[in-house]
Amino acid sequence: MEGQDTNVSVTTAQAQTAVDTAHTTAAGAEAAKPNVFSQMFGFLGNHHSIDVMPFGKIQLPYMFWDQGSFHVYGTPEAVKESGVYTVIEDEKTESSPLAEKGAVTRVDHKPIGLDLSITSNLCFFAVAAVILTLILQRAASAAKKSLIPKGIRNLVEVLVVFIRDDVVVPNVAEPYGSSLMPYFLTVFLFIMLVNLFGLVPWGHTATSSLEITAGLAIVTFIITQYVGIKSQGLKAFLLHLTGGLHEMELSIFMKIFLLIIMVPIEIMGLFTKPFALAIRLFANMTAGHIVIFSLIGLVFLFHSIVVGAFVTVPFSVFVYLLEIFVAVLQAYIFTALSAVFIGMMAHSEHEAHVHDKDLPHAADGDHLVASSHAV
Repeated sequence: MEGQDTNVSVTTAQAQTAVDTAHTTAAGAEAAKPNVFSQMFGFLGNHHSIDVMPFGKIQLPYMFWDQGSFHVYGTPEAVKESGVYTVIEDEKTESSPLAEKGAVTRVDHKPIGLDLSITSNLCFFAVAAVILTLILQRAASAAKKSLIPKGIRNLVEVLVVFIRDDVVVPNVAEPYGSSLMPYFLTVFLFIMLVNLFGLVPWGHTATSSLEITAGLAIVTFIITQYVGIKSQGLKAFLLHLTGGLHEMELSIFMKIFLLIIMVPIEIMGLFTKPFALAIRLFANMTAGHIVIFSLIGLVFLFHSIVVGAFVTVPFSVFVYLLEIFVAVLQAYIFTALSAVFIGMMAHSEHEAHVHDKDLPHAADGDHLVASSHAV
């Protein structure tokens, strides 16, 4: 009996071990399955290829200026075969814990000199620039042939007048308004076109990348400081960083104490404006795509056709139509805020007071009298 009990115990232990092994294998297989949500959200990032499902991918070239020479590779396999560079397969590795999946690093872990690779963001960025150039050139040639606007010229003319009369003229004083009108028009049309690219099949929203929006905001920042220095002069521009303390009747110790506080705040204020421009455009263009992907993900989460038919499809269509409006709205907001920030700098000391051009001015020494209803 004792031998039989021992055999039963061994058999039970072996069965439990087999069950544990099966559970471990099943858990490992479940963990190895690709995460649908991770795959979907992966499309929002910046990639070295353009996904044209179900036809495959269009591979974009890898280009580096490194170690005094220029390197070009057409595919990730060619990068690996070089023996100098490798493509990161996982999101985190021991050698490069902060590198993103698909990024290229050197095998010897040294930094790459200059990465000039064409990514999906850069590709659609360049496509938008080419299309916008062709549209504006066609509209300009049509304007030379006829004074009657029609077709694409009519649309461009409406947008030009809108930006001029509703954005530039109310916010930017002359002569800077007229000279900067091409910049504001280009920013509006370009951002709007790039935003709309993300709503077409196989398209990609370049403005959902913080690097792109930061670059646009930096251009506005440079123009803002240039206009401020040119209109006010370098001395007045630097004095405005004191917050007006230099004109206050305070003791020298109090002025020094307040300057220590005010100057850093004013300098930070110079950079918070472009920072807000970049974050606002980036967040708004990314949020809509995340909402649509989340709605689509509900189908895989609940495994329900009812959820897909009555929740995912109608709400996704609604958000998609809302995205069209947001794409135009964000282009307008970026342009309008750029005009406001630049217009705040486009003034000089003698323009600090307001002149009412509609009222007649009396002779010196007399008070200004409104006579618009005089008979």
